[in-house]
Amino acid sequence: MRKSSNSLLVTWMVTLVLGSGTGATARQPAIFADPSEPPLPELLAKLWNLHVHNDLHNPLTETDSPAALFQRADPAKPVIYQPIIALGMENRTCGGWYVAEQEAALRPADSPPIRHELWSIRYKQSEIERKEMKFSTPPLEAGIIEFDPGDQVFGLWVGNESFPGESVFTEPLWVARVSPRLKQQPYKAMIYPAVDEKTGKLAPNSYFISWEYSTNDDFQDVVTRLENVRLLPDTAALAGIIAEGVAARKLADGFKFTEGPAWDSRNGVLYFSDIPPRKIIRWDGHKATVAREDTGGANGLMFDRQGRLLACCGAAHRMVRDILREDPEVLAEHYKSTRLNSPNDLWLDTKEGVYFTDPRYRKREAADMDQEAVYYLDPAGQLHQLITDLVKPNGIAISTDSKWLYVLDNGTDKLYRYPIEGPGRLGKAELITRVEFPDGMTVDEQGRLYVTCRNGVWILTGDGKWIGRIDMSESPSNCTFGGENGNILFITARQSLYAVDTLTRGWHVHLDGPKK
Repeated sequence: MRKSSNSLLVTWMVTLVLGSGTGATARQPAIFADPSEPPLPELLAKLWNLHVHNDLHNPLTETDSPAALFQRADPAKPVIYQPIIALGMENRTCGGWYVAEQEAALRPADSPPIRHELWSIRYKQSEIERKEMKFSTPPLEAGIIEFDPGDQVFGLWVGNESFPGESVFTEPLWVARVSPRLKQQPYKAMIYPAVDEKTGKLAPNSYFISWEYSTNDDFQDVVTRLENVRLLPDTAALAGIIAEGVAARKLADGFKFTEGPAWDSRNGVLYFSDIPPRKIIRWDGHKATVAREDTGGANGLMFDRQGRLLACCGAAHRMVRDILREDPEVLAEHYKSTRLNSPNDLWLDTKEGVYFTDPRYRKREAADMDQEAVYYLDPAGQLHQLITDLVKPNGIAISTDSKWLYVLDNGTDKLYRYPIEGPGRLGKAELITRVEFPDGMTVDEQGRLYVTCRNGVWILTGDGKWIGRIDMSESPSNCTFGGENGNILFITARQSLYAVDTLTRGWHVHLDGPKK
């Protein structure tokens, strides 16, 4: 993770979006529409079902410059950097990469990065393409789209011959330093996760970047695709969440597939599932021991107000209570006489009702249930089927104010929220962001979401806007807060258990009550 960037740049950027002396919260610069071209929000939504703000992975913040640098993901493959839409001028536009210093303090102010040019184009999409929103790939005038950065940290740039001697960079720092014309508006690249057009899911280690080299900020001059990269997170973007320099630490390993961490606040210990051997593991702060065997394939776990551990037992097709006892109580096993699929994850409400997901990850033809659904088990023991239109509902959580139910659809890489209109009664779904290969999630006291994804734990606002990412060496499966003060984020990740010390704490409405 890299340290916070040049404070002068922060001043420029905050002035850009707020005006000096306003004291308001920083926000993204306004995106202006060109009447002859499709607006960027419409382009993103129609082509890839992306939201112009909620899916943005380098948002402008008040405290720091946005994430802007990359590293190659797979060392055996080249990085691909390709123009895919051209809506700016037909004058020669070129693009390339440069070696970057990951730490801002090491970047000399009087020595711009050496730019390696990869490709150039002289192209603008036709009027028909602009109207129909069906774009052919701009033909290269010269150059290539593949390059080998080695293990170096790098940034990207685009330039147009109409502005000689200038380029716009993924790092606003360099835009401000090398272009007097853009000094007061150096944020010229917007980075989004790329969507696989065949599957509709997010493509691993791939991004779209919408570029603007003029001063009108419509961010449509060039749209490029970047493949085989990791966008490096910025620690400063996690201000108030994780202290600078703090990373995930491994607590225990040697498991088959860890899941469902649950904190036992009465006894100060953590429990989590090891799914393939059908075990529940107890972590007491020093060592991991088996707390229960033959769990029925326990996955998601959560303690209720009485200190009983609830478990989604996927292999046994049921949800149980008091799974640490010899004979747990079966809470749900059938819906209208049909056996459930594989209960996966759960969250309790203030009435001690239970929302849980029931996807099917094994052979579909062996399932009894037609739908992969979300259910509500009310306090009287009645089971209600609530959501049936998701492909693979997985992680689930309730907001701190008890007004929203969050559900991750692993089958489409989407995060939805539903207004809770009463116990087991939901309003219309709202897609709030796209997430890459999501699994489980949890919530902190500020209502922020912690979503386990392919490369780490994504941190989002309650309405789905990107804040940052906790990098992980193993792909995480689920997470929860615990510890004496509730400020340790425990993360299950494949064969291991990790923890991150945070500056916040977790929140469960059934234990902490709804926040006002």
